[in-house]
Amino acid sequence: MHNFSVIYRNYGHWDIVNNEGRVFRIRGGPGKYCVIDERSRPGFKTTFKTMGMCMAYICDDLMFELIVADGQNPTIIEAWNV
Repeated sequence: MHNFSVIYRNYGHWDIVNNEGRVFRIRGGPGKYCVIDERSRPGFKTTFKTMGMCMAYICDDLMFELIVADGQNPTIIEAWNV
């Protein structure tokens, strides 16, 4: 994913979108916000107390870069463990 945008729709209703459509949605209010993943695991949701924690979770997921330094061996785990 090269870019994403945060769209405020109304109180307690936020969407995170990219050029392919909605990626995450945030619903709820202070003390109980739900982040719903709409990519490969549609409907998977997790809850957080604050909007900041929601965005930290989403940004961490979307901005993750797997970088291996030259000469290092990557750590590989079995697919069933993911």
